[in-house]
Formats: sequence, C-alpha cells, structure tokens
Amino acid sequence: MADKINSIRIHPGIGIARLGDSDEFYIGPEAPGIVVDPGGSNGPGPDGGTYRDSGARLKRQAQRYRVYAYDADGNVVDELSSESDLVQSIRWRVHVRNMKSANYAFQGAYLFDPDKLRNPSIQPGMKPVERDKLIIDPGVHTIASGQVGPVVMKGDVFTGIEKGTLPGQLRFEGFTPKDPSKEVEVTYKAANDIELGQLRLDSKNRLLFVPAPGKSECVTTPKVELSNPSMTVNPPNGPEDGKNPLTNQFAYFNIPGWWDDTCEGEIDVTVTLKDGTVLSTRDNVKSATDEGTRNARAGAWIVTAPPKFAPHMYHVVSILDRVYEAFPEAYPYAKQKTNFYRDIYPIFAKAVNYGWVSAEAAGVTPETKDAAHGPKQPGNLLNSDYMTAFIDPSENSQPTRQMVYSLMRQAAGKNGRLVDSLMPPPPERPTSWKNDEFKRDEEDYKMPKLWGTAGKPLQNKQLGNSFPNQFLSLTEIQLNHMKEWADGNFEVGVPPKPVPLESLPLAEQPHALDSSALEPTIGGGFHPGIEFPYLIIYRENFAEAFRVNQGIEPGSLAAYMSCPWQGDFWSCNQAWWPVQRPDIVFTYDKKNQTRTYKEWFRGYDEQGEPLSSTDGYNQMAYAWSKLGMVLPIRNEDGSYLKDNGQIVFVEQERDPALNQPPAKKT
Repeated sequence: MADKINSIRIHPGIGIARLGDSDEFYIGPEAPGIVVDPGGSNGPGPDGGTYRDSGARLKRQAQRYRVYAYDADGNVVDELSSESDLVQSIRWRVHVRNMKSANYAFQGAYLFDPDKLRNPSIQPGMKPVERDKLIIDPGVHTIASGQVGPVVMKGDVFTGIEKGTLPGQLRFEGFTPKDPSKEVEVTYKAANDIELGQLRLDSKNRLLFVPAPGKSECVTTPKVELSNPSMTVNPPNGPEDGKNPLTNQFAYFNIPGWWDDTCEGEIDVTVTLKDGTVLSTRDNVKSATDEGTRNARAGAWIVTAPPKFAPHMYHVVSILDRVYEAFPEAYPYAKQKTNFYRDIYPIFAKAVNYGWVSAEAAGVTPETKDAAHGPKQPGNLLNSDYMTAFIDPSENSQPTRQMVYSLMRQAAGKNGRLVDSLMPPPPERPTSWKNDEFKRDEEDYKMPKLWGTAGKPLQNKQLGNSFPNQFLSLTEIQLNHMKEWADGNFEVGVPPKPVPLESLPLAEQPHALDSSALEPTIGGGFHPGIEFPYLIIYRENFAEAFRVNQGIEPGSLAAYMSCPWQGDFWSCNQAWWPVQRPDIVFTYDKKNQTRTYKEWFRGYDEQGEPLSSTDGYNQMAYAWSKLGMVLPIRNEDGSYLKDNGQIVFVEQERDPALNQPPAKKT
C-alpha cells in the first residue's frame, strides 16, 4: 500500500476547540449530526456523561486531528496512525498565537478602519503582526510518537511597558477620574506564562489540541473594567460630528489593557513510514525534524472559542454554510435534487429550537406572543399540520410552502451573498456596501429574525447608519433549496440518521471530519462572532474549502474577535447566537405540558452582587463557566421528550455556586 501514497493531509482542515475551566476534556464532534458525550456517568450527556467535573468546573472540548494518505489521483488510501502497519513515527508541529490585543479595533464590519488599533498608545504606527509586546506567542511546539503527557504552550503579553495613558471616559475599578474628558495615566504589569492550550496524543498518536482554561485579565493599574463606555455617550458611540475620541475603538470588544487565552494557528504533521519514506504536510521536508515551509492545502488550522452551552442545537447559518458559500464547488449536493429532510427540515428544526433559548423566538414577550416558534406558537414549523403540508409536493400544499419561503430573507445585493457588500476584504476599508445595489430598507418581519453582521438595527438608526444586512440572512445555497421546495421541485427523502465516523467508508471520512467540526458553529451575524469573525466569508483567505491560505499569520484571523471574549459574550444577550449563548432557559412540567422561563445570566457574582441583565460585562469573566447547559429531556426508553413535534430542552448542570451570594469575608 505504501507505494500508492503520494501525499498526506490533515483533517479536519479547520478545527474548533472550546474553553472550559476544568482540567478535564472531551473530544469534539467528528461526524455530521453527532452530538458527542462529554464523558463521566450519571449525567445528561448523550451517553450519560457530564459536562462538569466533580468540582462543578466546565470541561474543555478538545479537537482531534487525523492524518490521511492520498494517491496521485487524490483518492484516500488510508488513515495513518500508530495502528497502521505502514507507520514508524508521527511528529506533529503546532504554532498558535493570540494577536487580539495587537489587532485593529473592531468597529463593525462595515466601518472597518485600519487606522484604528486596540491599545493604540502601545507600539503605534505598526502593523498588528509587528506589535510584539501585545502578541501572546508561545512559538512552535512539537509532539511525537511515544511522548507521554501534555505539551503546554505558554506565552507573555504587555511586555516591556511601564506607563501609558487611557481615555478618562473608560470605567475604572475603584477609581473615578475628576475630569473624564482628560487622559488617565496607568501603569502596566506584564502577564507571563499564559497558557494558550495543550498538545496531547491519543492512543493511536493522533493529535489532541486541548484549549486553554478560559482566563482573561486586565494588566493596568487602575484596572479597566469590562463595559461599553460608548453607551454613556448620547447618541451611542459618540456625537454626530464623530469627533469624540471615545468610539468603538474602546468599546467592550476592544477593551484596552486586557488579554484572554483564546488562540488560533497552524497544525502540521510529518509521518515516517517503516520503509524510511518521509511524508509531510509541509514542503521541502526530508527528515522527521525538518521545518520545511507551510503547504496550505495539506496542513490544518485550529481556532479556540467559548463553550457551546446548547450542544444539541445548531445555528441556522453555520461556518460550514459559509465555507460552501465561498466555495460552492465543494458543496456535496450541488447537482442533486432538493431533498426535504436533508436540505429543508434542518432549517425548520433549527428555527424552532431557538424557542427554547430566545425570548423572541419562544413567544414569551408581549411583542412576540402568538408570533413565535414555541411549541404552542403559530411558528412551530414542526407541528403535524405543517409537516403534512411540507412533505406534500402537490399543488394543494404549494400556497403553504410559498408562504414560508416568502418570509425568508436574502442578503443585500443581486447575488444574495453577504461577502459582496463587504468587499474588499480587510485590511482595506469595505466600500461595496455604499453601492446602490446594496441599499434597501431592512424588513424586520422576515426570517431569520436575528441580528446581522451590520449590528443592531436600533443602534444603527440612532447613529444614522443605513447599512445592509442588519439582520441575518440564509446563504444563497440554502435559499435556492428553499425556492425549489416552495415550487414543488423536491423529493421528500427520509429523516437522516447520523453515522459515527468509524462506520463511514474510508473515502467519506475526511469530509465528515471537515464538516462536523464547523457544523455546530456561528456563521453570522458577525459582530464580530463567536468562533470566527467575518473574515471566514472571504474566499481570498483560503487556499480551498476548509484550508486557510498561504501567508496567513497564526492568530491574525481570529484577532478580529472580541478582546476579551467575555465582553462580547455578555453583550450578545438578545437575538444574536442563542444556541451557543442562551438568552433565556426553561423548566418544563411534563404532566401539564407547560414551561416556565428564566434569564440564563442570573445569580450572584463573586462579590455577592446580583448578575445584571443590563450591565453584566464585568461579571461575565466570573460567571461564564458556571452558567447552565441547555439539554433535551429523555423519556424512559431513551428517546427525546417532545411537545407538539418539538424536542423539549431545559437548563441542566448549572453550577450551584451562582445560586447564592458567597459568604462575606471577615
């Protein structure tokens, strides 16, 4: 078999690992539709596992990487692991960085300005990649066959800085400037030995990338609190003439003096076969220890991200959908007839699931009552009456299908692609959105009724910003399927049954790994996002589908995310990404088939103060790992409890430490 091998590639091409404050971890999804069990016993996981360890700490989600061998025609030959008779040794090479503090300030995608930097007084006038005092860079690390124990990657940040000044309008801990219009002098203390993650090997020498514990910290004295100082200026983010220095450059996703331990970067591998052949995902490698140069089409990428608190739910537009939008030639069903259960039903199931984590989708607010997706709401697309009509391709049911399709929103512009209104890509300023084809009035009644990449419509109205795409839209591929279905040009198919990776044919495993890593992610709105910012929509950033392009610096794409991530994670508490970060949660009465909701972000912080539903930025740094998971209720036979066709989801595994104020220190 060795003589057939022409090259090797790592899968998944882009992996996602999720933070947790426990030292324990579990491996993320490796096949589409599979919700992985977090391990342990007597818990609510798919196989009885628990998402928390014995100390109620949240487990981390690791990403596993595998090596596949290909022949000269691009066909899969085998997976190369220590179990293979062909393999002598495997050596993994990883380089990750956190460049958030050094990056451009996030202003919103449509207002990207390369002249605005985070921490602008430190190493000004440099490109982000040159601002080394603000980059957490552990350097290149390797782990090879036979190595026992983890390789921990650590780095420093805010090094070699003593004093600086910050706007007085920021919120400081224990300090209020006499004149907020003047700069405040602060001192900096370097943060050392920040863990960005660990490298481990499984029993077959596959790579396990275990993310960091989710820490963040401010290094200034006085300390800058997590907040949105721009909201104290009327209108938000500065006066109408735009001359106020306190803009989004200092808002909650750009807080100066802060770092977090997320990261992003490149994954490579070199495999030595028993016949002495050396195969690598890097070019110009002749021996197992050669550095070589990166080959973007063979190596992989890692992004670490916040936890997913509703693991069974999926966002209606994922990063996987964005990959197919950028690379339609990679979409596996491009030339196939629309299939209801494969292409349409998942969109409806995702929509109704929002009714268990979003106040608007649940219909529990006065404004949305009788106009939402809850089990007894008219928008419950999974009830039997709707489903009967949905799978009927005849003209009798066409009015119902056409009605549903008419409610779907398309991205602004003639092509229906988000990226078109945001060209050119950063670090250039976007100009496309100013073209006439992207000008339109946003229709707030259309679906999905979630905020988009341009930010909240109300805030844009206050600022006088008439951006396109202030609401989320389905992708062009999704909308095409919806149109075919509405017109009756579809086949019904059967409800898909997820297949574990080991049960898939060898040839299908690489794509299963690529797609399953990105399926449970957020593909918009990107303001800036959860796992990946809006840079995922630009084809220019990728060598091919699932492969980050040559010349992309480790840490440079995810650097556009919120710094620290907890600021955005609190702020996006309404109509953003509730399947990742719930807005509300429910308890359920089986007997009466009734449910009661509560705020997800509730309880007490470490000071004994109630968690705030209006200004909880600073509290999220403490509370995030303690908040509840949203999980389905199981019947005695193991099936999921349903209410009018919907799976019932309730809050579970919430850390009880949030439920009462801590004891006062004496």
